[in-house]
Amino acid sequence: MSLASTQRILLVEDEPGLREVLTLALEGAGFRCEAVSGIGESQRALRETTFDGVLSDLKLKDGSGIELLSWMKEQGLGTPVVIMTAYATTETTVQALNQGAVDFITKPFKHEELIASLKGLLAAAEPESEPPADLGELVGVGPTMRKINALIGKVSRADTTVLLTGESGTGKEVVARLIHRYSDRAKGPFVAVNCGALPEALLESELFGFEKGAFTGAGALKRGLFEEAGGGILFLDEIGEMPLSLQVKLLRVLQERRFRRLGATEERAVDVRIIAATNRDLRTRAGSGAFREDLYYRLNILQIEMPPLRERPEDLPVLAEHFIRRSCLKLGKPPMQLHAETMSQLLTYRFPGNVRELENLMERCVALNPGGPITRELLPEKFGLSVQTEAERPAPLVIPAEGFDLEAWIQALKGHFLRRALDDVGGVKTKAGKRLGMSFRAYRYWLAELGGLEALPKDFPWPVDFPPPPVDEGGGTEGPKEAGSP
Repeated sequence: MSLASTQRILLVEDEPGLREVLTLALEGAGFRCEAVSGIGESQRALRETTFDGVLSDLKLKDGSGIELLSWMKEQGLGTPVVIMTAYATTETTVQALNQGAVDFITKPFKHEELIASLKGLLAAAEPESEPPADLGELVGVGPTMRKINALIGKVSRADTTVLLTGESGTGKEVVARLIHRYSDRAKGPFVAVNCGALPEALLESELFGFEKGAFTGAGALKRGLFEEAGGGILFLDEIGEMPLSLQVKLLRVLQERRFRRLGATEERAVDVRIIAATNRDLRTRAGSGAFREDLYYRLNILQIEMPPLRERPEDLPVLAEHFIRRSCLKLGKPPMQLHAETMSQLLTYRFPGNVRELENLMERCVALNPGGPITRELLPEKFGLSVQTEAERPAPLVIPAEGFDLEAWIQALKGHFLRRALDDVGGVKTKAGKRLGMSFRAYRYWLAELGGLEALPKDFPWPVDFPPPPVDEGGGTEGPKEAGSP
């Protein structure tokens, strides 16, 4: 059986003739194809069936492919989507990429080119007996990282500003360097600066440079990082920490492509692409006035959100082996691998420091290992203990001395496992329901009942976090009463 024959494609095309031709082409290539004519039919199909990929026209009679992408994003569906259009513009391309499309194909196209694109994008969906030896710098074999790698390829070719978001240690600088490597600016410099590591005055002089005599101690002219990065990329890490006064100057550079050194009287033109990164919620900070709203929208043209390691456990074994191999080479050690019990313990840990923490942990294990497999004894003494345990909080299945609200805890527990199941299967609600032994409709009902995805707790709900409800004068609780009770 071929790889394609195991994959199901949803084709969304409202022109009957083209829909029939594309269906024949897809089925002839071995894909299992279900064809629909619009947004409504595609939504029904996605609710009822799990697809490996979606091929949608941009302009449909009852909406657009962008609307379908937005709906899929709201539903938590991580299925790869390829958009077809005869009306490609920068705006529509950016919209599609920002909503999660993994490719954007312009009509007219040859059927073999479309089939090759689909096979290339979906090939990694099939489980491999062994991961490829060379995984590149952004290591991952799960659906989330496949999607991000595809997006990096598209973003690299669009010479515009990029905003990378995600927790510390998730690999934002790695992504920035990959964008530089595959962009038209690859021969130009890649210059990085941490906006949160320098005081305001020093950061300003580092970015824009200064003329001789601009201030006390300025004994010679200094070129700023904008000039140093000319023809290449300037990576502004922790952009959320940049002072408001410098945000104004950065906005002007982005808009006018000109800047002025400190102490200079004339502006200078600059040819540089900006990639910014942050672990803060810039939208919220912009709403509160802590970050300029106009700068936020100017930076957020193309966004890539890096998921935390705990949300892609399927990548952890591959990452661990990758870092072990690299550490062995670095430290001159013979090849080694993780013991099965060690891997099991890693998989139960939430890695608050994300990929960076895993990398440092594997280097420690390699350095301390005298030989043979890496056993649990090489892990730090308190490794795997949760924050709650380290703070001497009671175990989750022990009733706290002061009691707790069982009903509220059970609701939170349900929500935690709804979210955890969704994370484990790459955001596909149908698969998450099956993982919990329920139908898609039951999963969706529970999700709505608990307030939606954003209301679900990411971390395990501990009973101690749910104090008992107030006790009335009669010694009972003020909980809900049964129907008909006084």
